[in-house]
Amino acid sequence: MTKSTQLPKKRIEYIDALRGLTMILVVFSHVEMTSFCFETTTFINSLFMSFRMPLFFWVSGFIAYKASIEWNLQTLWQMSKKKILIQLIPTFIFGLIYAYAYFNTNFNTFITHNGKLGYWFTIALLEIFLIVYTTNTILYKNNPEEHRKRMFIALTILSGGLFVTKIALKTNPILNETGNLLSLHHSFNYFQYFAFGYICSMYKDIFNKVLESKFFSAIIIILFATLFYTKRYYIDTLAGDGMNIYRMLDILIEMIIGYLGLLLVYNTLKTYQQSFTADKKIGWALQFIGKRTLDIYLLHYFLLPYIPQIGQMLSECSNTTLELTIGLLISVIIIGLCLIISSILRTSPFLAKWLFGVYK
Repeated sequence: MTKSTQLPKKRIEYIDALRGLTMILVVFSHVEMTSFCFETTTFINSLFMSFRMPLFFWVSGFIAYKASIEWNLQTLWQMSKKKILIQLIPTFIFGLIYAYAYFNTNFNTFITHNGKLGYWFTIALLEIFLIVYTTNTILYKNNPEEHRKRMFIALTILSGGLFVTKIALKTNPILNETGNLLSLHHSFNYFQYFAFGYICSMYKDIFNKVLESKFFSAIIIILFATLFYTKRYYIDTLAGDGMNIYRMLDILIEMIIGYLGLLLVYNTLKTYQQSFTADKKIGWALQFIGKRTLDIYLLHYFLLPYIPQIGQMLSECSNTTLELTIGLLISVIIIGLCLIISSILRTSPFLAKWLFGVYK
């Protein structure tokens, strides 16, 4: 139960803008892979993919922490029920329609597919929320500082344990099928970033002091650039298949790059947060997208065009600036269409409730 004395938290504008930017990068990546049909991941898409999903889960964790909540079984049930209604039902509605309409895929094939034809994200995020909610309930102490310490330790242990479990799932056929069914590969992989965001929010003052330290940005930028270049042009070619030393090194570097990338992007938007306020056009646009990320995520797969000719042209000319311009332009058009469709559907309270989890 939430303390009645607490006032509603004001939304942090640059956080909403950050969510909007991340959503654009997600759509951009899908445009590159699905619309342009690139045979290999390009430099710019590889760069965005290195941090976009870690950033998405980190932001989700960052805004999930609420210091005012008193955790008990009633709170666990109410918050879990809310998340299930908001995330699971819309995902299955849109996911199954997409599967039948575009792939002529039945329910069993859709549900056993590891990526759920792209609709894995909300399922994995729901599982992560349920783990964190349950952990809060088990460890709750009516002492904020003591509870934060307990959660810090628990989330750190869970992050490492679930990541190792994710790797182990691949080695056992039965466990691997279970992982595919529940999208556990994704939830166990990205739990660490959600937990990191949750911890950063719990200790926000300390986190902000670290960001504001003199050499923080320089260190993060140099490390990110060095590791990204090393992974893309050296480690990836040596890793191959299987679990050899290079593959393990590749996994470790990929994980570190995710942390560095999300910190770099977050720190940049926080530093220039005055440019992303609602009274600025770019700020208003990114914030609006950030507040409708679920709608866009659920709808955008239906609107991805099939234009391999553009992909072939971009591959032949190898012009990163042109690729970025065209890719972002198409991504913004798709997002705009998603927002128009979403706004129309939301005029019906019934559709708003069951399609986008809007409960008034």
